Amino acid sequence: MTAAELYSHPDPHPPLHRELADLVVEASDGQISAAEALQDEPEPLGLLGLTSLGFVRLIQAVESRYGVVVEMDDDLSALDTVPALADYLRERGAGGRRLP
Repeated sequence: MTAAELYSHPDPHPPLHRELADLVVEASDGQISAAEALQDEPEPLGLLGLTSLGFVRLIQAVESRYGVVVEMDDDLSALDTVPALADYLRERGAGGRRLP
């Protein structure tokens, strides 16, 4: 794809989704790409290869960046995909931080 083609196709993903996809890449030590995390029909992160340690890293990163506490009593299926995680953060107000 040429640079002109890249610029002619705006990014369809909300900024929050892109931020969360970057956190997934970091939490998975690069085993999951941002493109995989941002699929149009997202697969659960576990199926993409995010390990239990990766989930812990993702939770810690989300808590640190967005000022929320992920309760282990919560329905953790909210962390299964980037869109679901974005919804989870919006529902909890993300620690008062204005989300992109």
